[in-house]
Amino acid sequence: MKRQKIHLILAVISCGVLIILSLLNTPQSLATQQARISRILDGDTLEVTMSECRIPWEGNSQLCRLQLACIDGPDYGDSPFFENAKSRLETLIPRGTIVSVSDTGKSTRKRIVAEVLKDNTSINLQLVREGKASLFCKHLNDTCPSSKSAYLNAQNSARQAGLGVWNSQQSWEKARVCY
Repeated sequence: MKRQKIHLILAVISCGVLIILSLLNTPQSLATQQARISRILDGDTLEVTMSECRIPWEGNSQLCRLQLACIDGPDYGDSPFFENAKSRLETLIPRGTIVSVSDTGKSTRKRIVAEVLKDNTSINLQLVREGKASLFCKHLNDTCPSSKSAYLNAQNSARQAGLGVWNSQQSWEKARVCY
């Protein structure tokens, strides 16, 4: 009986030590980090380098692939929207630009879902405001609850003005309207 108590106490202590060690080794990735733009892949996906990446890309602990949170940009082949969105993103945050990356804690296809800010301006929101991307309705509530109204207002303004993916003469068929 005494031996069982000792084993139980040792097991509890071991678990406590493991929990403390895991907390000490948890990367700061869920906090906002500074990053340098490496490459723009499309209108809502980019690569950055930063001090510590929660999901390293191709085995490099400082290289991350990001999916811009709350938005959906045109994919390769969705001409001319893909080219316009990618080009605009390259203009807003060219290679080498230092940005702030706010990790949402979510991921998709080995990409960190994040909000990217340059000079305290949300690049994600800017793309929606300009009609270069639509909203990702499915994740708007759980990923961007505090800025949901700003995203909805940006989407509505872009739609009313017929900007980019909302152009009435040639709109992007995959653009989603969120409410």
